Amino acid sequence: MPKTAETFFDVSAFAYAHRGLWGGKVPENSLAAFNAAASAGVGAELDVRATQDGRLVVFHDATLERMCSRPERVDELPFRTVRTLKLPDGSPIPTLEEALEAMAGMPTLIEIKIDPPSEGTSRNRNGVPAVIGALKFSNAPAAVMSFDEPTVWRLADLADERPVGMLIEPDDDDPGFSIMKAIRADQCGCTYFAPHISVLPSIAAQFPHRPRVAWTVRSLPELTAARADRAAPIFEGFSSDLAKTFANTI
Repeated sequence: MPKTAETFFDVSAFAYAHRGLWGGKVPENSLAAFNAAASAGVGAELDVRATQDGRLVVFHDATLERMCSRPERVDELPFRTVRTLKLPDGSPIPTLEEALEAMAGMPTLIEIKIDPPSEGTSRNRNGVPAVIGALKFSNAPAAVMSFDEPTVWRLADLADERPVGMLIEPDDDDPGFSIMKAIRADQCGCTYFAPHISVLPSIAAQFPHRPRVAWTVRSLPELTAARADRAAPIFEGFSSDLAKTFANTI
């Protein structure tokens, strides 16, 4: 699919509700949360994981305990089992395709969750081909990103019709970590950066012309900081109308 206005867009020109516009009886990463974001006129950030048989579901945690009261990992169960489980509002865990449809043409940032290896396991990267495949058949304005560098390198090589971003976290033990990660991302062909709000100033100074989104913006001072460094906010816990005000300054 060639780059089009629908699939390749300026990620820095929008505000994004973190895991959808959730709260109260609306759970995170639910279709209700994505419907709410679209109705409010904001984009959404969401998380995708692959089930045991390689199907994509929208879910943040590695295990189902917090949201579904089940001890298993998402990647330990087949899709047919995961689809029988319910989020706190009684709705099923969405597929990526369902989430993009619920966003109704508003932009979406898709984070591919790759877990650090633990004893007896390796990083689960088997969802990457499925995400690329799903997006090839979609005209939804969606960008991809990950904390996992090999995953981002792969995306930059294979998903060239979509914005590809590196999520950049701080490291208190290594002040240069974030900049070095950004430099490597720049070299691999990333089209945008997604730094934590605490390291946004240094990333913006080093790469002033690279589109940016900042996470997770939870207060007016953090929104102001994101606006000052021309970064789109991935926001949570305050008015979507307030979050959208940054767009006037981009």
